[in-house]
Amino acid sequence: MNRFLIIASVAVAFVIGFAASAHGQEQEPWYTFNVGGGYSPLLGQLHTRLNNGWHVTAGAGLRANSHFEVTGQFTYNGFGVQSLVLDEAEVPSANSHLWSITADPKLRFRGGHSFDPYLVGAVGYYRRTVNFTAPTLVSVALFDPFFGVIFPVLEPANIQLGSISRSGIGGNAGVGLDFRLGQSKAKLFIEGRYEYAATGNVPTRIIPVTLGLSW
Repeated sequence: MNRFLIIASVAVAFVIGFAASAHGQEQEPWYTFNVGGGYSPLLGQLHTRLNNGWHVTAGAGLRANSHFEVTGQFTYNGFGVQSLVLDEAEVPSANSHLWSITADPKLRFRGGHSFDPYLVGAVGYYRRTVNFTAPTLVSVALFDPFFGVIFPVLEPANIQLGSISRSGIGGNAGVGLDFRLGQSKAKLFIEGRYEYAATGNVPTRIIPVTLGLSW
């Protein structure tokens, strides 16, 4: 896995260098942005401890030309926690999340067309957290406009009993499709990746599928 991360790091550095040298040679805008979200299925040992989840992502970066771009990407994943973990920790409830900051190079095969397949990868920092919680009631003040009075009511909530976090270097690789929306510069994209992060004794393995917009 260390060899994979080294290769991914070299690839990112190469594309960033290429993007900087190629900038100005094409008439394409030099900037790029994207937002998206989707489903986050888990793989490996982590799949026996957490439930499949969801994710949201956003990024901004540099476009060298119609074929190459590199973005800085932030991604947040939310997961449920399986009953096995709750029994081990002797807690009534829990939730989990994973966030990452990565550099993502992208190679397009039909740059500038209305339908563009592409390859994408990433390397960066990942942090996975499990929060252990318990249900409780909290007092909330509500205002009654008819009588003009404020009165307290009890609302259900969760208190955090503790948390466990694991961090590490990770990366991903995958394929996607861009669909240009009419004559605008905006594109609808769909992509799938294999993602790995060295987050302690139980590494993180995900195959997220993302639907989003780029421009």
